[in-house]
Amino acid sequence: MNTFLQIAFGFPTLLWTALLLFSLLYWVVAIVGIADFDVFDIDLDLTEAAGSGLAGLMATLGLTGVPLPLVLTAFSLSGWMVSYFGDLLLLTNLSPGLLSLIAGTLLFIVSLVTGTKLGALLIKPVKGLFKSTKACRRDVLGITGTAVYAISGDAGQIDCFVNGAHVRLQARSNQSIQPGEKAVVIKYHRELKAYQVIPEADFITGVTR
Repeated sequence: MNTFLQIAFGFPTLLWTALLLFSLLYWVVAIVGIADFDVFDIDLDLTEAAGSGLAGLMATLGLTGVPLPLVLTAFSLSGWMVSYFGDLLLLTNLSPGLLSLIAGTLLFIVSLVTGTKLGALLIKPVKGLFKSTKACRRDVLGITGTAVYAISGDAGQIDCFVNGAHVRLQARSNQSIQPGEKAVVIKYHRELKAYQVIPEADFITGVTR
């Protein structure tokens, strides 16, 4: 156990441990419903920023359209495993010092390259599950969904189906919409990264507030 902790929280594996813990924390938060797992926003952001940063890397690996949290989790897990076992097999016998630092840096580079490729291989078999989520925000407008949490001008979430895919969106409304009630998406607020909704009854009667 001491060896495990020493490697997991030592250089270079510590870098991967931090990213992996961040990814796991996201999933915990998403499960309890605090985080917004909005595949549409992720896909659109990648399209708008194509060719740079993580978006460019994902495009190169053919992973556009895949939820970003899933990508980060697969990459961090793959990189962590390469770094951990590389450290366990190759670096544990080295004494602390310049040589150990150089070897750790080289191992991190290797784990970064190898982990990226392994992560892509892990994701590609399930990429087809997210094909239907490649849509623009126009496809969400007019969709009827069910409020998951109470929707107000400051907070709220709505469940709906778009192109056959189930998505949960951040929602805002000028009037209170209670959990379980139906609402219709009428607008997207880019600055809030949330969708404006109105009660389904108001949409049918033509009332907007």
